[in-house]
Amino acid sequence: MGKIIIPKSSKAIAQYLAKYAEKESSQINPLDNIYDYVIVIPICNEGYDCLQTIFSQVKDDVLIIVVVNSPIDKTNWQKNNTLFINWLTIDSKQKTELSADCQLLQYNNFNDVLLVDRNTQSKQIKADYGVGLARKIGCDMALKLYTLGCIKKPWIFSTDADVVLPNNYFSQSIKSNKDYSAVVLDFEHVSDNTRLNQLQFYYDFKLRYYQAGTTYAGMEYNYIPLGSTLIVNMECYAQVRGFPKRNAGEDFYLLNKLAKIKPIKYLVEGLVVIIQSRFSDRVPFGTGPALVQINNLANVNEYKYYHPRCFIQLKEWYFYLHSLWNNKQLNIIHPVDEILQELYDYLSCEEVFNKSQPQITSANRWQQFIHQWFDAFKVLKTVHFFDKKYARLNYLELLKTDTFDKVLNSQLRNFIIKK
Repeated sequence: MGKIIIPKSSKAIAQYLAKYAEKESSQINPLDNIYDYVIVIPICNEGYDCLQTIFSQVKDDVLIIVVVNSPIDKTNWQKNNTLFINWLTIDSKQKTELSADCQLLQYNNFNDVLLVDRNTQSKQIKADYGVGLARKIGCDMALKLYTLGCIKKPWIFSTDADVVLPNNYFSQSIKSNKDYSAVVLDFEHVSDNTRLNQLQFYYDFKLRYYQAGTTYAGMEYNYIPLGSTLIVNMECYAQVRGFPKRNAGEDFYLLNKLAKIKPIKYLVEGLVVIIQSRFSDRVPFGTGPALVQINNLANVNEYKYYHPRCFIQLKEWYFYLHSLWNNKQLNIIHPVDEILQELYDYLSCEEVFNKSQPQITSANRWQQFIHQWFDAFKVLKTVHFFDKKYARLNYLELLKTDTFDKVLNSQLRNFIIKK
């Protein structure tokens, strides 16, 4: 008996695939196999054995969608990617051409790999689209295969080529999380290089400190956005029109959109994605470039962090926003605090609130408005605003301030103690 294909879709998914998905997804037909899970990995200038390393602890039935990509002006990256593609295809026991840009590779002792070529001349990705487009191509194809009945679970797993996934990564991460638009897992950077480990600590502290600060302030956008630790609900992915085509920060902007339609699940107990620390210039900002920046400092103590007062003021601002709904109506009054008044003007609140006021008919509608308007981008913008008011501190200075304890949470404390 052949496999039973049960097509799965929805209005949002069908509309997305028809209007907004990348062309590669429209070229895919049903595969001969049905897989439990699907994962998308952008590959650029990586070693041949990276896939074996990523899945060294994973035994699940998963289709690996690999989008090998390079920007037009990076000849060396293109050459290395060509070698990577050759290695993958030579080692496979069977190759099936799915389209001009895509082939399914099957192996004797490894997962099936759906290889997407955005590396060959004329197929390369524009530099300003970068990894965002690479992720979008892979995720769009994953979504299409789900609608064709080739993928069982309605989740798109996303990671990078420099990780090791935990052995229960696929099954445990989505267990009981159907009410979330995405799951963001914990991570740990590792290296055999002592210097690199030191640099990585200071950058990871920055990420975790910001997450602790926004949590203290009561933000719902209080996760750490890393493309290598992200798992997205397929329906929600379609509703927000997929990954943005950006060469950096694509994970931040996708999660920002997802959090507006359903909550983000941050951290699943027992699941930690191991990430290899390394210097990198493949994206304009992020972990690799940050390590280069810290390494170029004369002393690591020159690396500075937001003052805790930034998050304390953020909390006060958030309290102010919620306080505007009073006596069954929205009362648009200016903040009493001078700095908050400056922020009020900086964010053009007078205009925004007055324009929205006719639609705010209940306390619940006001809460929804705050959530939609004061999103992750505006939270970051607000922290930057406060950052200009208070001098930054290095790591040792920060830990000595009496206000740091207000922001400190158990996750950040454990990270400091562990290191």
